[in-house]
Amino acid sequence: MVQPIVHQNYKLGVVSGGKVLFPRVGNRSCSAKTVTLLTDDETSVIVPFNNQLKVYSLETRQCVKTLKYANNEQLTQLFLGPEAAQVSHIALGNLLLQEGIDESRAREISVFSSRGHLVVLNYKGRLVEVPKVVHLGENFQPGESLVKIFQNTQNYDVRFLTSLQDSSAGYTYRLYDYVCSEKKLVFREDFSDVLLSAWSSNDEYLCLLTKDADGRKCLSVKPLFPGAKDDAHSFPLPVTGASSTTSSSSHFVTVMAVDNYCSQLAIGFASGVINVINLQDRSSRLLKWHIDSVLSLCFTSDSSYLISGGWEKVLSFWQLSSNLQQFLPRLSGVVIDCNIINDKFYSVGLQITDNQSTSDYQIMLLNSTDLKSRVNISGPLSVFHSTIKDAQFPFSAVSSKSSASTSDLGKASKKQQRKLLKRKRQDFSSIFEIQPNTKHLYFPHTSAVQAYDFYKNEQISYQYLASGVNNSMGKVRSELNLKDPVIVDVKFTKDGIWMISYETEFPPDNLLSSNDLLHVLKFWRLSPEGEWELSTKVLSPHGAKAPITSILVAPRSINSGHGCLTADNNGGLKYWCFDEKSSNWHLSKVATANNNHFNNSVELAWSFDGSLIFHAFDDKVTILDFNLFRKFQEGSDTAFNELTMDSAVQAMMLVNDCNLIVATQTTLNSVDLLLGKVYNSFDLYPYVNGVYKSGHLSRLMSCDENSGRVALVINQQIHDQHSQPTSSHSSHVVVFNSDLSQKLGAFSHDEYIACIRWNHGTDFIFLDTKNRLGAVSTTLSSEMLDEADNDATFDTLASENFEAELRKLAFSRKNDDSGTRDTKSMDEGVELEFINGEKSQKLLNMNSFTGMFENLENVQMDTLFDRVLKVIT
Repeated sequence: MVQPIVHQNYKLGVVSGGKVLFPRVGNRSCSAKTVTLLTDDETSVIVPFNNQLKVYSLETRQCVKTLKYANNEQLTQLFLGPEAAQVSHIALGNLLLQEGIDESRAREISVFSSRGHLVVLNYKGRLVEVPKVVHLGENFQPGESLVKIFQNTQNYDVRFLTSLQDSSAGYTYRLYDYVCSEKKLVFREDFSDVLLSAWSSNDEYLCLLTKDADGRKCLSVKPLFPGAKDDAHSFPLPVTGASSTTSSSSHFVTVMAVDNYCSQLAIGFASGVINVINLQDRSSRLLKWHIDSVLSLCFTSDSSYLISGGWEKVLSFWQLSSNLQQFLPRLSGVVIDCNIINDKFYSVGLQITDNQSTSDYQIMLLNSTDLKSRVNISGPLSVFHSTIKDAQFPFSAVSSKSSASTSDLGKASKKQQRKLLKRKRQDFSSIFEIQPNTKHLYFPHTSAVQAYDFYKNEQISYQYLASGVNNSMGKVRSELNLKDPVIVDVKFTKDGIWMISYETEFPPDNLLSSNDLLHVLKFWRLSPEGEWELSTKVLSPHGAKAPITSILVAPRSINSGHGCLTADNNGGLKYWCFDEKSSNWHLSKVATANNNHFNNSVELAWSFDGSLIFHAFDDKVTILDFNLFRKFQEGSDTAFNELTMDSAVQAMMLVNDCNLIVATQTTLNSVDLLLGKVYNSFDLYPYVNGVYKSGHLSRLMSCDENSGRVALVINQQIHDQHSQPTSSHSSHVVVFNSDLSQKLGAFSHDEYIACIRWNHGTDFIFLDTKNRLGAVSTTLSSEMLDEADNDATFDTLASENFEAELRKLAFSRKNDDSGTRDTKSMDEGVELEFINGEKSQKLLNMNSFTGMFENLENVQMDTLFDRVLKVIT
């Protein structure tokens, strides 16, 4: 067991998470999308992620080894960063050796990058040895990337296949010979105007679908090595129906497969039809079962079965000799890839298309004899507010938000990139909550919730909380436009016994009531088996059409913590609690809405003793007496029961029962409740105003309830050398003490941070848009320290020098001997201007009057004067 090492200062490290990598999913010309490798002893499988290689045991079904790129400088340069390459292929053994390759298969693997690098790693031991790296792609053309490595196990010949995109659909493929003695590639031949490619599972045959100068589509199958059956075939693409009666999807090929004997070729179309061609006599037959596009095809090793998959979430087995069909239904995602591994396992690539903000991939390894799942591989499944830049969706016969149609091929990604650059609101925030007892991270994921172990770096469970079509079957064609219920928020009581979920249900489109959402509040209890069981379900908890804008669980001093507050966008507030006698949750207290307008800027805070509630609505913070459930000392002129901020409140939390941290659209404030005054303030206007949806800034702030320390995330869009915005982001994490008077740490991260949460211990856990999980902590294990940065340790600034230091943005650095290397101190680009110099109750800065000039039409002069007085008094 790794012993924790305690440090005085905070450190940041990316130590967990990551997304399963489907290297060829962005290349529309490749039928095979995934890359997996079975170890030499056939007891484990190696799967690439976007930040590491993970080894899963087929016996225990758990991750037994991780090879993290950030632990090695060479791997960091190759595979991490905005312009880095990705893993294209993994092979057993050291392919740099001319002799002894078989002996090296038991301990070493050769990893190939998309830019032609060959990296030899020892996957048995720790990643302490310097990996052997050779750049074989020095002569690649700009934009040319490695697609596949073909190996002939008999004479150890190796072929490299690369692709270069010429148009929205056409690619140029180039085939190279690998000369091991000289460590270089020799060009062999190229293929132009390639629309789709496939290869046999034994690496002996390559099939290409090309388009000639007249626009006619042709199929060609050729051997890759001299020892293979020397049969080359070339013929026009067969038509599956009369052109006058069929749609364009019936002619659009989505996937192909060729068997190991070059005797059969299977072609899948966007219409759902599969055409199996006998390459000897060119006879063909049609297999019809799929309703939507065929997305994956694969022959078994003996060519007796054809395996197909698509939008139905069903794996179909076609017995080609008898036309009998078997099914493996109710898979967790759309089947976009299927491969045979060593004749013993099926590697099935799945995509959960309900999440339209990113591409969620899973790999399932099936035993080929009994079709039982041996291992299910997935990373954190998070839903972002906006679609991120590298999201890819499968083909469908119809166009929808969760699919790509044949008509907009190549246009969807470019359109998405333009939207990302033009959009002012760069809100890619997400949400997750940490269960207090198990420390598992819970990610709301469409109609379900995923439990993820941060320390073991693996999924614990995936449970549906709402009933929808996709829970048990896949959607096809027009069904893709049906919206399943969405889990909006999840909270846990302080003891972790109860889970509270809030979901919205959508009516069908094209109705008068299509915009009338149904809001549902559910209370779940943890069973002894570890499953969440529904206890109470409340429909429209705040009335018809009224959404819940904020949920806050009760402190332990109120009903043993078994209670919660919910607020709506009209100022309404309700208290729900668990009744032991009826063994049910019920509504206990209600504060009716007293506002004449609607606003989504609603936040809640609760004192530790449970006596006071802080309710923020728009720019006003009201202090309520919990027992009376109305304004504290209402009617008193001297009581401190209301506070008006400079703009709409975006986040609020109570620290140490005496400091109220309030973040608005313009400033970050610390309110001293004993004095009733704002104690410290920072300017947040450039980073918050117009960037995040109302209430989403609370996802980027968290408080350590034990020490009172506050963590704040600032995301920034990166600009190019011409000061034009790009689609890349960087982020910064700043840790303050309880009253914001002292900075305890400031760190930079190379990606957009979507959410940060306190782990009920000493750490802050964050999630970025690459689904990587990191920790900002004073306690890091030695393994975590391998991925932190040498420059991530900061001297604590003296309180009297803090204001001057923060103005100058001169954060001191001190090198640390712990060997950390992943994060950097906050640089000069992070401008947190210190506003409050005199600690006055009312703050004035250049952004204080921004909201005053909204809706100025037909405003009288005296009304405008009243607005000015409201700001300055």
